[in-house]
Parts: sequence; C-alpha cells; structure tokens
Amino acid sequence: MMKISIFLGVLLSLMVSACGGSTSSSKLTPSSSSEAAAAKASFNQANGWVTDADGHVIIFHGFNMVAKETPYTLESVGFDDDDGAFLAEHGFNAIRLGFMWKAAEPEPDQFNEGYLNSIERTVNALGKHKVLTLLDFHQDAYNEAVEGQGFPDWTVYDDGIPWLPLIPKEAQLVYQRVWDNFWANKQGVNNTRLWDHFANFWQHIATRFRNNPNILGYDLMNEPWPGLQTPLCLNPLVCPHNDTLSKFYGDVIPKIRQYDANTPFYYEGSLLAGGGMALDIDIKDPNTVLSFHNYCLLTVVGAIAGIPTPKFVGDLTCPELEKLTFDNSITQAQTQGHPAVLTEFGSVPDLDAVERVAKQADDYKVGWMHWTYFNTGTTNFPGTPSLVLDPSKAPTTDNINTELLKVLSRPYPQKTAGTPVKWDFDSDSKVFDMSYTTLRADGAGSFAKGGETTIFVPKLHYPNGYKVSVTGGNLISEANAPYAVITANNGASQVAVKIEPRL
Repeated sequence: MMKISIFLGVLLSLMVSACGGSTSSSKLTPSSSSEAAAAKASFNQANGWVTDADGHVIIFHGFNMVAKETPYTLESVGFDDDDGAFLAEHGFNAIRLGFMWKAAEPEPDQFNEGYLNSIERTVNALGKHKVLTLLDFHQDAYNEAVEGQGFPDWTVYDDGIPWLPLIPKEAQLVYQRVWDNFWANKQGVNNTRLWDHFANFWQHIATRFRNNPNILGYDLMNEPWPGLQTPLCLNPLVCPHNDTLSKFYGDVIPKIRQYDANTPFYYEGSLLAGGGMALDIDIKDPNTVLSFHNYCLLTVVGAIAGIPTPKFVGDLTCPELEKLTFDNSITQAQTQGHPAVLTEFGSVPDLDAVERVAKQADDYKVGWMHWTYFNTGTTNFPGTPSLVLDPSKAPTTDNINTELLKVLSRPYPQKTAGTPVKWDFDSDSKVFDMSYTTLRADGAGSFAKGGETTIFVPKLHYPNGYKVSVTGGNLISEANAPYAVITANNGASQVAVKIEPRL
C-alpha cells in the first residue's frame, strides 16, 4: 500500500475540485435559550443515522447545484420551480446548494443581503416540493488570485510570493502560502483573525436560516486544501493536516453554534480524503455529520488526460480505491459517533463509475448527492455529466441526460420507521431488497404499529408497474404508487421488503 501511495500522490497533485443587492453590517446577537427551544430541530442524529424530528431514519439522494460565475445564484442561470418539481418527481429529496463567501461578504462585515435573498428564495422554492437544502460554502482553490474562487479577496495573504508561469497551481508556492496563512489563523483586516472572520460569516448565515424548515444542514467548507502539508498527506494512513482541521473546527463550530442551536453542521476532510487519503479529525460538537467525497483517481486522471480510464494501478482497481474512501469515511464517522453522507461523486464521464459508487453507497448505507445537476463555470473535470443540459430551459426530455437519470433515479428508503439493516437495487433485474428492524435508531423502543417506512419506486425502472412482497409487515400504499409505504405487523422485530417489476 505504501508503494501505491507514492503513485497516488502524483495523481492527487492533478486533482481539481469538481467538483448584487443591498448590504448590511454584521451586528448579531447569539440566539437565546427561548429561541433555541422554539426552533425545533428538523433533523437530528442517532447512532450514526440522520433522523427526522420523529425519529425516522432519513436517507438523501440528490445533486449538487453551484453557480460558479457571477452573480453566483441559481436564479441567474434559470433554476426555478419546474426544476424543484422535476427533482421530486424522480425521487430526489436533497440539494447541496453551493454559495460563495466572496459574494455573501464582499467587504469585511458588509453582507450582500440581495445575494442571500436569492439563495433563500431558491431554498424555499425547493422546499415547496419537499426537496431539502444543504447549504455549502463552496470554494475551489481559495480565490481568483490563485486561480480559484469562493473566498473573499480580503482574506488572501500571499506574502508577496510571485505566481510562476507554466506551473500548475497545486505546485505553486504562493498557492500553498495563501492556504497556510489561513490555517495559521493569520491576523486579518480590522485586527480580526481569519478564523474569526470565517465564524462571523457563518454566524450571519446561521442567523438567517436557523428557523428555515427546508434546511437540512450547513456544509462549512468544500474540500479544504492542506497547503504545504500536502506532500505529507499523500498516503492513506496519516495526515498532519487532520490535526489542523481538528483545531479549526474546534475553534469555529462553537462560535457558530451560539447562533444556531439545532441545525447539523456538516464538516469535510481535505480534498485528498476524497481520493482515499487519511481522514482522522476530532469533532466535539454532538450534532455534526461527515460530508465526504469519493473520486477514483484513475478515472480523474483519465478524464484530465482525455484517455480511457486506466483499469488499475499496482494491485488496486477503481472499485478498491473507491472502497478505500468509503472505509476511511465510515471509520471517521463511527469513531466520532455521528452519520456520514456522500455529498459529492460522479464528476467523471464514466457512467459505469457513477453507478458503481451509487451502488457502493447502498452497500455502506449512506445517502448521496451527485455532481452535478447542471454545469457552469470551468472547474469541472472534462466530460463531467450533468442531469440538466441547459438550466435556463425547462427540464423536459430534450434537455435531460436520460442515461444519467436512469443511473441515479433508483429505489431507496427515504424514510424508515426503525433502523435499516440493508438495501440493494439490482439495475439489471430491477429487483429491490430491503430489511430493517423496528427498533428506533436512538434505541428508545420500537415504532408502534402504524409507523410508516417510505420507499421511492421510480416509474423509469418500472414502466409496467411493480409488485411488492413484505415479510413482517404490510404494503398500505396504492398499487404502483411512486412511493411504496410499509407498516410493520404488531410485535414484529424485523421487516423484509422485495420490489420486482411487473412484466
């Protein structure tokens, strides 16, 4: 494995993240205990599962949506109500909505409320269709000064190091220095350290969205880069930057939590962790979720080089590399005692790879959000598939990547009255199998008779309808409904469900 890690390091150095209005000054007060009590949490967690307010286990399937060019809003590229309806029709119940700190706070302590109003309108438009939003501070390579985007200009400290021609940014000393100054918590403008500026930015966001029922969480930062520690982190065993991230999250999360007592915080490891490198971060907040990404390095390099995906490196194949990332991520989440959600995958032209990772996510019992609903900007890998070809037009047949839709619109348990044991969808036979115990994820007894488990069943895969077999429970939904609703028999400890196509 250590020999392989050297080769992975070379590949990882090529990785690139796939990935106007009024202003107000930031004069906030922390939420009071009465405000915290009034704002009932929409989502909680229990024993490694995301749960709703009633204790059902919730699984998310959805997409990333990031407008990467000014004015950085989904409204500006044409996203509107018909997109929300389309997502719900095909069983997608969550969006990771990327927004830019640079757009939200263009000057220190001066917030662009017009920009944030647009973000909020999009969140509420999705919510009308019961599609929830994970708000994501989406940065790719920090800021335009170092060929990136996301961070405000006033957070860039390069110590005067020049940009060298003909050298990729990942190998530029100035790029590392900008990140290292952030991780060193450099004293910034207004005699305020950068981490405090970051916390203040998120305090403003949390104050605005803390009572919005359409928010499932806050993804604090997309794909942090380790700076000069990068060479030490090009292996799957140890990364000193994880200690830096532990300190960073330990500093900023409590400061943000003062302004939002209930919304889950989603945190990420470094960009390298999405390629199977070491992930070991200490998180103290009890209401956090690991947001992890998964990209096979072989597929990534093949896409960048414009060649077919190599089949293996050493003794490792893409499925094994992807499994390594899943293993590391699940271990991180279990060690910390909280859930994990795959918030990014699929920024590759290989649909077989997209389906493989979606299947692996089922095997590991985690929800996911694919990259991407639409393509904008220039930071996607070559050939990245998007679901909607032109977001300014309606999501109708001619404007949809139907092959990608067939891969991603798949049966899965959106809500379980108990604790899932397994679920599996065979894309060839179209057979879906699931089993779950009736014991609540929080261990507080079993769901009473009548607790409902909801499984999305896409018409796309069952054009002639479907039949359901249930052991330990009953189907209570109408025949061929888009959601199969199951209740457990009185006294049943486990329920098994099989869904098959009608021929």
